[in-house]
Amino acid sequence: MGARARPARARACVRSAMVTEEPPTGSVVVGTDGSANAELAVDWAAREAARRSAGLHIVYAFPWVTHAHAWDFAPPPEVTETGERIVSAVVERVLESHPGLEVTRDVLVESPAEALVEASRRAVVVVVGSGGLGESDDALMGSVAQKVAAHAACAVVVVRDVPPGGDTAPVVVGMDPEEGAPEAMEYAFEEAARRGTDLVVVQASQDDHALLEDIPVLGDHYREVARLHAEHTAERLQTWRRRFPHVPAELRLVHERPVRALVHAAAEASIVVVGSRGRGGLAGLLLGSVSRGVANRAPVVAVVRTRHDAH
Repeated sequence: MGARARPARARACVRSAMVTEEPPTGSVVVGTDGSANAELAVDWAAREAARRSAGLHIVYAFPWVTHAHAWDFAPPPEVTETGERIVSAVVERVLESHPGLEVTRDVLVESPAEALVEASRRAVVVVVGSGGLGESDDALMGSVAQKVAAHAACAVVVVRDVPPGGDTAPVVVGMDPEEGAPEAMEYAFEEAARRGTDLVVVQASQDDHALLEDIPVLGDHYREVARLHAEHTAERLQTWRRRFPHVPAELRLVHERPVRALVHAAAEASIVVVGSRGRGGLAGLLLGSVSRGVANRAPVVAVVRTRHDAH
């Protein structure tokens, strides 16, 4: 019993020497480590906070050795001093470009992923930079970004580059053929409304329609099913249009794998929004294959968890 209580006391002792502020409820939370990629994430998060008229909460977390808390072994002062210098410089840079923004910060000794997931409980969105990128669908976007995207209590935006069209380009969202991705659709419509831009709704089918067309009976059946499916999708989208009458929404039904279709659409987007039903413990991480694939390759991606899957 005593052995379990000791790490919490050590953690409180370590945190007490650092700059810590509670993130305001409904704030935009962003993680930073002082890297160039983190700067992109911070800049995006500051603009998003301004669009939402929300506060910006900046988190610097240094992952101390695994057993440090159990040993009551605090890191050397240089570790936290470095974090405080990095965060102070980031805050100064943000306030230069957004002088009216409410900015809070947290410098702590903690796993970065766990720190951001914890902060997500009070946030409206968490923003992270992406690392370890590649061109294939299975490329890694960085362990912190993956874990936070899979387990945060709110939407997570992964920033890997500046979007080609800038912040005023259309918002792109992937519509799930079965469930319609209602959480992702709502987030995308609201984001388009905040930006005053159009929304492009992409629904991709993985069916090998070319093969089916070679078999007359199957081809006829496929075309009829596809027609009914398209009608249902259009009706579903019309419901969203009634909720957001001032957001122009274009529907694109494409015969292409979802990841490829959304990455292709990202070339003209300010942000791509995807739903995710990923599961698993924080150490393990299981993101959905589509959300992971798009976040690996598109410049800015919002991953929105389904409500029944959030925890």
